[in-house]
Amino acid sequence: MNGKGYLALVSKKAGGFRPGVCRQLDRTFSRAGIPLRFHFIEDAAQLAAEMDWALGSGYRDFIAVGGDGTVSRVASFLYGHPHRLAIIPAGTANTLARLLRVPLTTGRAVRLAALSNRTKAVDGMDVDGRLYLLNVSTGLSAASLDCLDDKEKAALGMASYVVGVARATLKTSPQDYEVTIDGRPSATRAVEIHVTNNGVLATPQYHLHEGSRIDDGKVEVLGLSRLSPTTVAGAVLDVLLRRKKRAIRLIGEGKAIRIASEPRMAVQGDGDIIGPTPVTILVRPQAINFIVPE
Repeated sequence: MNGKGYLALVSKKAGGFRPGVCRQLDRTFSRAGIPLRFHFIEDAAQLAAEMDWALGSGYRDFIAVGGDGTVSRVASFLYGHPHRLAIIPAGTANTLARLLRVPLTTGRAVRLAALSNRTKAVDGMDVDGRLYLLNVSTGLSAASLDCLDDKEKAALGMASYVVGVARATLKTSPQDYEVTIDGRPSATRAVEIHVTNNGVLATPQYHLHEGSRIDDGKVEVLGLSRLSPTTVAGAVLDVLLRRKKRAIRLIGEGKAIRIASEPRMAVQGDGDIIGPTPVTILVRPQAINFIVPE
């Protein structure tokens, strides 16, 4: 920690946010004699202004209080600057916290943020200057997010994603995609094109691709061809049984990915809709330094 202390970026809209988390942070950091400043995220412009001010003022230690989307938004501003980033999980899935073995209970996560000196560097996926840490995809997954709102996510938790996918299957059909990996184009027809930085689905026990690592300098591009009962059942078994993938196919892996489609399709990144295809994804190795257990 440097002399400025920590800046906590708090998303009150996160599905698992509770006001008590700020009191716990304040109490724990006060007892440890560590200066702590709070910023409550309202919109992108306000967050950008706060982060620009903090980095210019010498802050190097940050805390993201929220879900995976909040963590990636904060991380985007830290890339290229000296930093450490702690996570207080307050979202729906909290996948990144699970991957990094950050405690999901607030008290333990707060103590980790204040006391741990260990960090782990993870790769990021750069889309138009914004960093994503888990996945970027188009097709079924993006459509499922369009079928959910924040209130449903807060009320249903992880089950909300199942509801979203069920709704999306009614309006998702195979599309023609051109996927370019490190300059090599290929054509494919699919209901989902999924670029993963870690290979997991929601929690580390469920894998979309066993060989994917969050710190290996590359991403994997996966595809699901259609939504027939056989294919869907096969994809579920692929994940649950951690068997060699049959329904979920590996299109390729690399450091620079471009996905184009006709018609244009919605794209999601770390649980937020981020725009339409075409989308270009550039891997940024060891982009973000997370505070992790000793």
